[in-house]
Amino acid sequence: MKLAIASDQPATTALLREIAHLCAAHGAQWHPQLQVEVIEGAMRLLAPPETTGALISLPTELLLPIEAAQWSGSADALQLLQPPPAATAVQRELLQLHVELYNATGKLPWWSSQHPARLVAASAHVAAALAPLKPGHGHKLERSAAEGFLATRSFGWKPSPDQGDRGPVLMPLIDLLNHHHKGAPFAISDGAMRIKAAQAGGCECFAHYGHRRDVLDLALHYGHCDHSTPFAHSAPLEITVEGVGTIRVEHQGQRAPLHPFDPPHVTLEADGLRISHLCCHLEHPARVRTMLRLALQGSLKRRGHTEQVAARLAEQGLQAVAAANISLLDQLRHATEASQHPGAAILAAATQRQGAIISAVI
Repeated sequence: MKLAIASDQPATTALLREIAHLCAAHGAQWHPQLQVEVIEGAMRLLAPPETTGALISLPTELLLPIEAAQWSGSADALQLLQPPPAATAVQRELLQLHVELYNATGKLPWWSSQHPARLVAASAHVAAALAPLKPGHGHKLERSAAEGFLATRSFGWKPSPDQGDRGPVLMPLIDLLNHHHKGAPFAISDGAMRIKAAQAGGCECFAHYGHRRDVLDLALHYGHCDHSTPFAHSAPLEITVEGVGTIRVEHQGQRAPLHPFDPPHVTLEADGLRISHLCCHLEHPARVRTMLRLALQGSLKRRGHTEQVAARLAEQGLQAVAAANISLLDQLRHATEASQHPGAAILAAATQRQGAIISAVI
């Protein structure tokens, strides 16, 4: 199979052709009208509008394990010192080609100097403002630049159910798909990773990178402000509202909720209300408002308030939850806007988008 490539970089074109040739020689298939576009280092996959059906099928033996690979400590260019011992010959060849592709498109220098997560690592002020919103972010183990960058490109996979934990793998060709909320999920069946065509009103094809990351999560992990994501998680909160009592939101929720509605666990307490998590979703705005209002009204009635008073106080509780989130997001936005770091604009935009979702829903 041949892959159409439109690139402003001859070296990138040559690398992509070699990757495609090697993948096709080992059983990979893709839509006959699929095209790779590369402009100033930004790579994406295109197909005619309204393309449907299978987009790429990649045999699992072409997934590239990176867990045991050894990398140099350079923040300027990827350098593979030692491939994973268990990698096959074709996996080692493809991995080296991907290293060269990422270097040709300047991926590691961008991650090292412009990624919003590097701003958080470099600025105690920004990190302190982020901590109440995403308390788990600062607990990640320190990694080399290569490992940190590759974590944004890899997929967790294990060849067999009894193999233990999933290991990170790179996905040739599929790696070129950008994320969109309505993108296609990755799926492995019959010995191949398969992804269907999913577009958003244009020619670009998208994947959904998985997990329940909101706009701020996506900016911190992948380094872009995603305007397609329609939901935002509440920060963990403990606020006291006059007449209502204490409202506690414990955490962000599961990365992969068991139920599509992602219902929180609600506990009525003597002094107020405890909620496991809150997710504000633009496509289902009434869901979180109704749940929170009913929980607050139940708590207030239990303490002797009439239905009318409970309804009024419950609305105040709703607004207090929104205001507490907006206040934390404003603090983060002000901290990022005061920074000269190249990643500040992305993080500020994601923070503003996060606040707009919460304001619109609650």
